[in-house]
Amino acid sequence: MTLFEHNIRKELLSNSPLSSKMRPKILDEFIGQEHILGKDKILRNLIENNMIPSMILWGPPGTGKTTLAKLIAEQSNMNFKALSAVSSGLADIRKISDEIINNRTIDNNKTILFLDEIHRFYKSQQDSLLPLVEEGIIILIGATTENPGFSIINPLLSRVKVFKFESHTNNSINKIIKKILENKELYLNYKNTKIEKKVVDTLISGCNRDARKAIDTLEISVISTKEKNGEKLISKEIIQELLENNSVYDKKSDHHYNNISAFIKSIRGSDPNAAIYYLARMLKNGEDPTFIARRLIISASEDIGLANPNAMIIANATYDSVSKIGMPEGRIPLANTTIYMSLSEKSNSSYLAINSA
Repeated sequence: MTLFEHNIRKELLSNSPLSSKMRPKILDEFIGQEHILGKDKILRNLIENNMIPSMILWGPPGTGKTTLAKLIAEQSNMNFKALSAVSSGLADIRKISDEIINNRTIDNNKTILFLDEIHRFYKSQQDSLLPLVEEGIIILIGATTENPGFSIINPLLSRVKVFKFESHTNNSINKIIKKILENKELYLNYKNTKIEKKVVDTLISGCNRDARKAIDTLEISVISTKEKNGEKLISKEIIQELLENNSVYDKKSDHHYNNISAFIKSIRGSDPNAAIYYLARMLKNGEDPTFIARRLIISASEDIGLANPNAMIIANATYDSVSKIGMPEGRIPLANTTIYMSLSEKSNSSYLAINSA
């Protein structure tokens, strides 16, 4: 790397989010996951011997799956391509595979394809990865928060290694925060930042063992705190407020149930604008589109019923379409049906009748 390139990288890094600045450059800097990355553990040995297999990294958010994938590519001197299964489809896979094949004569380095949220790919989309992995066109590293045994097709599972990530411990989160606070000028761009131990303890206990959440909360607290007498004193109150406002959207959270409830109530109330808003919000947060399609089928029976029997046919067709094509294209039939059902006449006569019977 030339001096010019070094200075450019330094400038870019200074403007990067704190979570990006904190990414380790070598394996020894990686904090957590000692059960697979500790001395003489399988994954560590594979990385150090530059024998990288296709793999699935399975574990909770904020545990370092993306960080490790990038670190493997850098340490193994491989090309790195990244896609999110939430917003990508078959066309994106084909485009990347064509690029890799066409560049093979120019670049002999292998290519890692990092596929975030791989469980969001449907069977046909996962099928498209099989020849790429089997023929060695790519080394696939998939990241998922869902159990691969339930969300990844067996032919793909048989071609990859699965490594389970554990949630961070309070001790490993503390190490990460300590590293930031010992290098305030580098990581926070502000040397005179003060944060008491009890405030750090609040941050650690409130981040739900999610390192990314802890790092982002600390960064925003520094940015949003006003300077007094030449220093920034981070308060417990601002940490608590940021943690409360950064609630997780998942299948067990209130957000999951509140959003689907608001979505159905908007359809029931014949408000297409509100229904589309809640649909977009759910999809943006990674909600399972087939779950939404199933709820549309229920709403077609319960809320629209005999006033428009075609709604049931359309809702069923939407479920079939979403199951076949996946995301991101699946958002279109979901939107079509959401608007159609919102504008339809409503009748719950059958619902009331069966309950009375």
